Amino acid sequence: FPKYAGQKFDTWFKRHALKKQEAYERKVSYFHGCYANYNNPKLAKDFVKIMNAIGYGVNLLEKEKCCGVALISNGFKDQATKQAELNLGSIRKAVARGEKVLTTSSTCTFTMRDEYEHILGLHNEDVRDSINLATKYIFELVDAGQVKLVFKDDYTRRIAYHTPCHMEKLGWAIYSTSLLRMIPGVDFIMLDSQCCGIAGTYGFKKEHYDDSQKIGQNLFRQIQDYAVDMVATDCETCKWQIEMSAGVTVENPISIIADALDVEATIKANRK
Repeated sequence: FPKYAGQKFDTWFKRHALKKQEAYERKVSYFHGCYANYNNPKLAKDFVKIMNAIGYGVNLLEKEKCCGVALISNGFKDQATKQAELNLGSIRKAVARGEKVLTTSSTCTFTMRDEYEHILGLHNEDVRDSINLATKYIFELVDAGQVKLVFKDDYTRRIAYHTPCHMEKLGWAIYSTSLLRMIPGVDFIMLDSQCCGIAGTYGFKKEHYDDSQKIGQNLFRQIQDYAVDMVATDCETCKWQIEMSAGVTVENPISIIADALDVEATIKANRK
């Protein structure tokens, strides 16, 4: 099972980053989700690092619960609905302030945009288009010439990208992969992705483990054959499955971009 971090992201943010966000005129809100808060705070910190470097402040939502995907997939619709209603209330407040709500998880994004309505029957059409994956939002800013990213000269990696199932449904892999291709030192490989087999909590269950491994076998073999330094993916459970089964480091594109970013040069390039 994934390990928990020694300090939650939201605790770090309130202690070390919150006041700094006041300096930025443009702001976004961040739905960090369970994974970035409890398991991988570095991902959330990397998101703040990038947004600040391109001239955007970051706010947390007033209140936040798990997006509810695990509850939905395991049949606990009543509890999932309660959490979804709380999240939508906080999202509406952020949107009313003129802020987009960004995530660093393709699963959280898909759940809040699509499954809240389609499965839970909640009306979210007033805020759906304001819920966005961070890589999509950043790419669109760069593509429109509104911000610039400057990368380190000495960052070199051979990186393969795995498209998660939820990302496939969103149709947004192009945004994450386009950002990764912008890094000069990245030797980029687009995997012929199929489901990794984890399917949220499915592959963690003893009775489904063997089937889960069989589903992902072709993907794991493909990754090993390419002999990459790391795999990039926007889904946390895909990360856990691939790391365990293919024996290679897996990072969110946001963390890769943050590690490759020349922060001072990017700040300078975005001064107006």
